[in-house]
Amino acid sequence: MNRRRFLLLLSFLEGGSVMACELIGAKLMAPFFGTSLYVWASVLALTLGGLTIGYFLGGKLSRKYNGNTNILYWVLVLASLLLILMPWSSHFVMSKAINLSLEAGAILSLSVFLLPPLVFMGMVSPLIINLLTDDATDAGNNAGNVYAISTLGGILFTFLMGFYVIPNFGLHRPALACGLVLMALPVWQLIKSNFKNSLTIILILLFSFLNQNTGNSYNKEYKVLYQSEGILGQVKVVDHPSYEFTKDAIPGRALIVNNTLQTFVGLKNNYKYSIWNWSQYFPTAASIFPKGSKVLLLGLGGGTIVKQLNTLGFDVDVVEIDKRIGEISFDFFGLNRETNLIIDDARHYIKTCGKKYDIVIYDTFLSESVPEHLLTIEGFENVKKILKKDGMIMSNFYGYFKDLNGRAARSVYKTFLESGFKVDLLATPGKESTRNLIFLASHSQKDFSKTNYSEPNYNKIDNLYDFFIDPRFVNLDDAVILSDYKPQLSKLYNSAAREWKKNYNNYYRKYFMTE
Repeated sequence: MNRRRFLLLLSFLEGGSVMACELIGAKLMAPFFGTSLYVWASVLALTLGGLTIGYFLGGKLSRKYNGNTNILYWVLVLASLLLILMPWSSHFVMSKAINLSLEAGAILSLSVFLLPPLVFMGMVSPLIINLLTDDATDAGNNAGNVYAISTLGGILFTFLMGFYVIPNFGLHRPALACGLVLMALPVWQLIKSNFKNSLTIILILLFSFLNQNTGNSYNKEYKVLYQSEGILGQVKVVDHPSYEFTKDAIPGRALIVNNTLQTFVGLKNNYKYSIWNWSQYFPTAASIFPKGSKVLLLGLGGGTIVKQLNTLGFDVDVVEIDKRIGEISFDFFGLNRETNLIIDDARHYIKTCGKKYDIVIYDTFLSESVPEHLLTIEGFENVKKILKKDGMIMSNFYGYFKDLNGRAARSVYKTFLESGFKVDLLATPGKESTRNLIFLASHSQKDFSKTNYSEPNYNKIDNLYDFFIDPRFVNLDDAVILSDYKPQLSKLYNSAAREWKKNYNNYYRKYFMTE
């Protein structure tokens, strides 16, 4: 391979590594700071910031070390090592920054583990352009070729990492693999050039980085049965006592997404019933419909709600965006494999399914992240088309309803009303920070005095109306109507998201993490 093609190949690999670094960095953030718009904005800003610094420094180096290929190779080696180090360095800094605000913690963490490798990657293009350019008249053409090849590598790696590598192999192995691929050719060239001690230095650095412990240290009670990274972020299945949820801390099995409990079922009842008492309010409200009713459940979790709906004799379709969640529910939570599970985005399915449902249930929430595209006036118009005349929408939401933290829920309430629905709002017992809200929306007022549902581990709810929020005391003056054309829900929910994420992270640090 001639020198020009070799340098363009390095540019291609560098461009791909930039996007791999960005995607891996964003997913590494998820267990600590979530996957909200604020996190992605921080990732994008720090990516551009790192490349900007790198472009500037690369230009300086290309002028100072004009024509020196070893400088390029060492820059690529250091970028590779920092990429390999990311899973360790990210865990270290985020565990220290977790008690900061969402924005400050995200920016500080990314500055430590994402910014450095991107700075070195940013240096690569100016150095390659310098090495390719012997005549000033060729500078523009060489720059265009380098940035085009680099961008092409970024495009291909983005598809490869996003659609295949991360969903199937997680984050640690792809970080290692990308680092080794980016490092291989520069290392070979340094060794070939008899650059003194190159091999020794590289092997020492690589061994020390690979020897770092990227895993968590758990207490003995915390038994991890499954862990992977993918579309939703980090997913774990864990057996542990139910601290703070039951008086006797009975053993339970948890589905944990980004350090947030999504499902928590008792081991003694064969994973059928939830340890959380709030979970029985959903099937209790749904029990006013007759057996055989057609139900669409958006969001699977560990499958608890599916089992409850099956107990009521309903015909259930489930839509889940992450294929892993379905397999986890079947393998670890005893969900019947005959369940009609559709892997799709919830709103896409709503717009394309062509079916009619008696009940549509929204349960697609991840602590700091709300399904903004589902809870808009346009989204509700889509649901109307698949909802039967006497049908009902049930939407899970976070417990805050008063003051600043509750403005997001009040805006969802107002958007339901603007869409022409009659709305009842059910608040499960407990403080706002620990309870759930359930929106019950329909075209005609429903009678919830004839509910009929019970679970062996909880007393039957005799009067569901005891848990309804009186609409006379609902003030919607500062609430907004949510729309596709002006996304606001994530912003409105930001203050509440901080509290939810902080509470969950503190919970796991308190009970399960060892220092």
